[in-house]
Amino acid sequence: MIKDLAELLVTKPRARCFSLAARIIAPVVLITASILAAAVKKESSTVFYAFSIVFTSSLLAYNSGFAKLVKGVQLILLFILLGLLINMLALATGLTPLSIERVLTGALRLSAIALTAILLFQWISVEEWISLFSSAGAEGFARILALSIIQLPLSLRAFSEALLSVRIKYGGKYFTRMLNPLLLHAINTARNVSETLLIYGPPAPVKAEAWRWRDIVLYAGVSAITLTLLI
Repeated sequence: MIKDLAELLVTKPRARCFSLAARIIAPVVLITASILAAAVKKESSTVFYAFSIVFTSSLLAYNSGFAKLVKGVQLILLFILLGLLINMLALATGLTPLSIERVLTGALRLSAIALTAILLFQWISVEEWISLFSSAGAEGFARILALSIIQLPLSLRAFSEALLSVRIKYGGKYFTRMLNPLLLHAINTARNVSETLLIYGPPAPVKAEAWRWRDIVLYAGVSAITLTLLI
């Protein structure tokens, strides 16, 4: 499950069918609306979260394929379902003042935000992140962010392989033995990336497109979903 999640966090070529502006605005609007809906606590927020999940899942399935999407989000859904189960047990025993509607709405909200965050990873490449922050005068931060984005999928994949090795060799015990291999992997990856940047330099700036005709579909979908909060 961890390895499948790591594959979802890699930029997908199909995302280039939309302009860079649309690929940034759409996820940011959905995440912001999800947070604001939680603060306002409107009854229509449940409908908003449901439509947001369907919309982002469709886009992720278009980018990665439905089978890879299902495998990739299993770990996220597992943690969300575990939290939902704990809240339901607390609700049944009277240990929490939350209602079942608020518990379910919270699970939907976490799912919507998680899927939208994955969409950001798939839609915006490392070169585009560097170009965006460099144009804003934050070139140093852009390089740090780029290294972090590169490291995240690789670290998740290494963690998955280390976890599997410990399970096979030690029967699921001594999980602390994963720390040394993971630390060495992080150091080696950072060194390799640093050598690459030193030899070839940072990626060339990417020409950002502000508009494409397909953006109409994306903006229309986000607008329709956001308008459900006004119902």
